[in-house]
Amino acid sequence: MQNEIYDNIKAQLKAKPKKLTNLEQWLFVAVNTAKSIIDNTSKNNLNNVVRLSDCNSTSQIQHEFDIIQGKFGREGFSQRYSPVYFYLCSLVANFPNQELSNKDKELIRQYCTVETYLLYEI
Repeated sequence: MQNEIYDNIKAQLKAKPKKLTNLEQWLFVAVNTAKSIIDNTSKNNLNNVVRLSDCNSTSQIQHEFDIIQGKFGREGFSQRYSPVYFYLCSLVANFPNQELSNKDKELIRQYCTVETYLLYEI
């Protein structure tokens, strides 16, 4: 199932939409991009991504994503100036605030287990 989700989102992002409207897709992009940032610079801190499942709204996820960017997306992050990285970050930043359900939080936990990253494949 995870490969299906990944492949579906990857195919949609190749068309370079300016923003996402589907919450489940947006959650995947946010989690996958945050995880790729940490994995690239500090594998010992990958548990920081799971904290996104504690958020109650998309704006809280955006805030946590910004913290991850600030902490791990600086020196040592090999994709720091990548156009794909900038694109994925813009998708995360440009999503309206919504409350998250328990189902959404479970999706976040599932998305945390995906080992392939959009950052390297779109």
